[in-house]
Amino acid sequence: MIVKDAMVLIHLAKITLLEKSCEYFREVIMPLMVYDEIIKGKDKGYGDVIIIENLIKMNKIKINKIKDETLMQKAREFNIYRGEAEALALYWQENADILATDDDNVRKKKLLLNISVISTPAIIMNLYKKQKITKEKYLDSISSLRKIGWFTNQVLDRMKMEAI
Repeated sequence: MIVKDAMVLIHLAKITLLEKSCEYFREVIMPLMVYDEIIKGKDKGYGDVIIIENLIKMNKIKINKIKDETLMQKAREFNIYRGEAEALALYWQENADILATDDDNVRKKKLLLNISVISTPAIIMNLYKKQKITKEKYLDSISSLRKIGWFTNQVLDRMKMEAI
């Protein structure tokens, strides 16, 4: 089971790999607050919202609520807030295998939090290495991530080296 936060869902939707990643991880969940963050983009006409909504309707992504507020408090003790805090709390609550996040704050604290994390670039790399996407799609995804501008050129160049 993997818990995905908003940025991972949005990035994968933008580069048309969200459904493929859902199939790869099989059981994908997101917290309600993350869904609420994403849905705000619908009024702005963001196409990634429609992709995410369709995958929810297809039951490829499930929305779960946090049942234990102390898990949110625990996340806040590490200066993790909003959707990232709820994603982390859901990870703990559901005893998930992986937390998919592009949030540097959470990623830097993974050992302290005792969590297993993966980022959008790592998900794309896994899809490529497991031959779930073609080399062309992999390289196209790197170019798309470059245009989005969230990741450093160093990360994206390292990804590109994997295809050579």
